[in-house]
Amino acid sequence: MKHTIQTFFSLFGVLFINVFSSVLLSRGLTPDERGIYLGITMWSGFIYGLCDIGIYTSAVYFWGKSKEDEKRDVFATLVWWALGTGVICVGVVALLGDWMIKAHLDAAEMAAARFYFFTTLFGPITTMVTGILAAEQRFSWINLTRVGMPAITTLFWLVYFLGKSLSVAMCLITTGVLPLITLFALAWQLRDRFRQWGRFRLAIFRRAAWYGLRGYGGQLVGTFGNNSTQLLLFSLTPAALAYYQTAGSAAGVLWAIPRAIITTSLPEFVRTDPQLLHQRACRIFRLTMLATLAGMIALGAAVPVLIPLLFGAPYVMSVLPALILMPAALFGGLSELLGNALNSTGRTFHQTVANACTVGATLLSLAITIPPWGLNGAAVSSCFGFVVSFMVRVVWYSRCIHRFTWQDVIPTAAEAREGVALVRRAVQSLRRKAKEKPFVMSARKG
Repeated sequence: MKHTIQTFFSLFGVLFINVFSSVLLSRGLTPDERGIYLGITMWSGFIYGLCDIGIYTSAVYFWGKSKEDEKRDVFATLVWWALGTGVICVGVVALLGDWMIKAHLDAAEMAAARFYFFTTLFGPITTMVTGILAAEQRFSWINLTRVGMPAITTLFWLVYFLGKSLSVAMCLITTGVLPLITLFALAWQLRDRFRQWGRFRLAIFRRAAWYGLRGYGGQLVGTFGNNSTQLLLFSLTPAALAYYQTAGSAAGVLWAIPRAIITTSLPEFVRTDPQLLHQRACRIFRLTMLATLAGMIALGAAVPVLIPLLFGAPYVMSVLPALILMPAALFGGLSELLGNALNSTGRTFHQTVANACTVGATLLSLAITIPPWGLNGAAVSSCFGFVVSFMVRVVWYSRCIHRFTWQDVIPTAAEAREGVALVRRAVQSLRRKAKEKPFVMSARKG
């Protein structure tokens, strides 16, 4: 519970920083300029999503299942796998990047975009290191870098904004440095592993890659699905992407609740006795539902006031899409939670099926919703896709692990009170430890 609460605050901190950085961009750039910046970063994430075949989940699973004397070779194999993935990412960007974005950029922006694309090389190994630290329940540095690196980037943007030098090129250069700092900070926690690693083992790579590949189809489809709406909006006007991203940022604050639980649940599920997995998963399911619903009510009341106040009058167009996107956090979070339970048993093919159904439902509905409703229609389609994902995983979980009953998923009043008490105790515990010892010192111990 402590790790979940700590992760929640780190995720919430990241989301708050992202909202603040979005405010800076909306105030310092025009909607079209902001849309261009978002389009470039979205393209980089799209390429990485295509090349990554499940390094994070494979690292968590195989590191958690491996014996201590096997971990040197497992570590070396994962590192070479991650480096190879990074090289492929950069190669794909070099081939396709100019063709996709050069029509929107001047010379300085194009040079900054190429530098940003190059830093994709370090994304896979950062993901791998994060997976190993998560498997060892060492979330302190993960949470510290998750909050600290975006905060540093946003601080630079604030300096640019105050100095009236905020531009697309400056934002890209600053954002491109972030993966390098993050990688060093996380890899330092595994410095002994880097000094004394073993050998690349083809047998380990085959098993890990196959584990990842069974879910890669779903990840591949999910990558297209997560970017299809934004790619479509960017093809209309960059400003449309800026308005939609603002709605996503506002609604995205709600995702801190389920994602904190999702991040810490997979290592916990991996270590849980299979006979107790359903009982444990249902308990976490109910608490996640309660917490997310409470967050939806609070955020829904604030969004209509905060978006125009923070981002400016033109962004009033983002209010209704933000409200429509909020249920996506509930259904998407619960879907990923059930996916973690399935992953912990070695089943990953559900990712392919669930994401394929999600993307299919989203794309088909986009053709129906965008022409009459525009941005609001895109939000409706995205939310509908998460509902479909949730339904698919409920069926898969019921067939492979345990059949759901109403008693399994409906929270009780006693659990609501217990959830509040657990949160209070966890926060109080974190505060006591923070007073006894600075957070940075605890982070050094992982």
